[in-house]
Amino acid sequence: MSITGFTLKDQNDNEVSFAALKGQKYLLSFHPLAWTPVCSRQMQDLDNLYNKFIEKGILPFGVSIDHLYSKKAWAESLGLTKLQLLADFWPHGALAEALGCFIPKAGMSGRSNFLIGGDGEVIWSKRHEIHEQPDFNQILTELP
Repeated sequence: MSITGFTLKDQNDNEVSFAALKGQKYLLSFHPLAWTPVCSRQMQDLDNLYNKFIEKGILPFGVSIDHLYSKKAWAESLGLTKLQLLADFWPHGALAEALGCFIPKAGMSGRSNFLIGGDGEVIWSKRHEIHEQPDFNQILTELP
């Protein structure tokens, strides 16, 4: 399944078009909701390891269904300096649904990581329990 048809906005109101990322590998790290403890640690860890992902040729993104203005305030409160937080806000959770990690009853995504290849296809994924903190050092070693 290709996700090249999606365009989301980041916390700074910049559009990120997956079609424009053709040829680039990128990691979509879904977190259920901003402002929660595990999600906060998840995005801080990803921001801290941002350069390690770049060294592997992978552009990391944080993604949730939260609105971009909430994501902006949250990113500032967490002190994120590199990581773009993408808002899968409208249509509500459309990207999460396309990737099979949307939880309709809760109105949020699950906690999942997807490596997207340069052709827009998912080449690796890992799902986590809602309260489970992803280990990005382990993920870095698992990625193809």
